[in-house]
Amino acid sequence: MNARRVLYLVSFCALSATAATAFEEPPAAAEARAIASRFQQELGGKLKAAMAEGGPVNAVRICKDEAPAIAARLSRETGWQVRRIGTRVRNPQSGLPDAWEQAQLADFQKRISAGEKPDTLSRFSTVDEPAGPYQRLVAAIPVAPMCLACHGDASAQPEALRAALKADYPHDTATGYKIGELRGAFSLKRAAP
Repeated sequence: MNARRVLYLVSFCALSATAATAFEEPPAAAEARAIASRFQQELGGKLKAAMAEGGPVNAVRICKDEAPAIAARLSRETGWQVRRIGTRVRNPQSGLPDAWEQAQLADFQKRISAGEKPDTLSRFSTVDEPAGPYQRLVAAIPVAPMCLACHGDASAQPEALRAALKADYPHDTATGYKIGELRGAFSLKRAAP
């Protein structure tokens, strides 16, 4: 093999290794994904237990009281602002997506329409905001069978559940979903170092 070909192969391999490194996920993205996963697992466990103990009416309390408490605790423990946002919002005080989140949810919806599985969708970015750069992550929340009790067809909900939802969420628009649809996302944000 001549020297020119060897030099080309060495350069190509070095470039390939550099390109592969450039596409590796930053540590902050992995950290944020792990926090979103903790939130999902903890909330899911509490919802399953509540459903087993008292059905969907009991689960409303978990979403109203426990979910914000889990998000607040994870925020304190990790330094990330942790919350859930919706494509249709049950609680407008805490679940409305901001402009960046809206764009990510719209992108997720396009990707789902193109055949991607919603439970695999997430996006990490460093975003320039008026207060400076922020690291941000959104991880999709697809509608699972358990979700349909409270987020499915409102006309199919028992009267006690509708009363509980109306009492706790008078401006609720988070119904009418079907299994596999995009319900919203876990959203994490912190000032970039």
